[in-house]
Amino acid sequence: MRQLLAYVGRMNILAWFLGLFVAHAALYLLLGTATWLSTSLLAAAVWGAVLLLVRWGVRRWAGNEEGFRR
Repeated sequence: MRQLLAYVGRMNILAWFLGLFVAHAALYLLLGTATWLSTSLLAAAVWGAVLLLVRWGVRRWAGNEEGFRR
């Protein structure tokens, strides 16, 4: 569990956002969605916000523990 928290605390949000955007864009293109670009941006933005909140929470919670490495 500590390793997962350490990974979340140091993960690159921009790389995750770009990966999520590409994955959503491919999905919506394959599904034939007319507004695939805006839908992909919205979906990636929502997941990016979730990741930022999770990262903030992990850093805040784990920062209180002794011995937690970032």
